[in-house]
Amino acid sequence: MKKISFYLIIFSIFLTSCQSIKDGLSGRKAENSDEFLVKKKNPLVMPPKFMELPEPKEETFDEEIAAIEETDDIKNILNLEKTPSNNSKESDSTEDFVLKQLKNK
Repeated sequence: MKKISFYLIIFSIFLTSCQSIKDGLSGRKAENSDEFLVKKKNPLVMPPKFMELPEPKEETFDEEIAAIEETDDIKNILNLEKTPSNNSKESDSTEDFVLKQLKNK
């Protein structure tokens, strides 16, 4: 009997020391939080002319511009062929190669 009363006293001390149990048993509500309140937002607005389909735009592709770009591409390719390659038979150092490039320009 003494053991049961001792355990009962210890158990009641532990229960009363816990704040959440104490609040629950006393019936007191802790600070009511507004976790379920939601800030109201304005409804979405439809953009103007939403139901109208967009009109296809005319292509402004000019054949002259394409020909100019094509000739520029060909010139660039030809210029690339004139530049010396790194695979030369001479085994010069990198520094010599850079100096030659600077002198040519």
